[in-house]
Amino acid sequence: MAKKLSVVQQKQQANVLKSLETVEQAAAALYADFVGCWFSMEFENFPGSLLVRCQFNSEPALAAALEQKLDLYFQKQIHKQLFKCGILVKDIKRHVVLTTLSADD
Repeated sequence: MAKKLSVVQQKQQANVLKSLETVEQAAAALYADFVGCWFSMEFENFPGSLLVRCQFNSEPALAAALEQKLDLYFQKQIHKQLFKCGILVKDIKRHVVLTTLSADD
């Protein structure tokens, strides 16, 4: 059974979700092969444990995204949106990855 989140943890989670939704909306309009973002984190080690995965619909789409350096785009946009919510992530490169895996994989 999952442990109930504290008010602070719920706020952290809501802020991350809000930030990613903003990035998803902008990216979906720009990149047809972009599926969405999902994340995992350990609340005891937040924001250091935050890992955001930006999902693309196929390996060729992922390869093209990496070739276009979209990883830098997503890192910058996610970092900016998290900062707007008061979340400062040091070395954002370690916290954002592009993938073809879904949250269910």
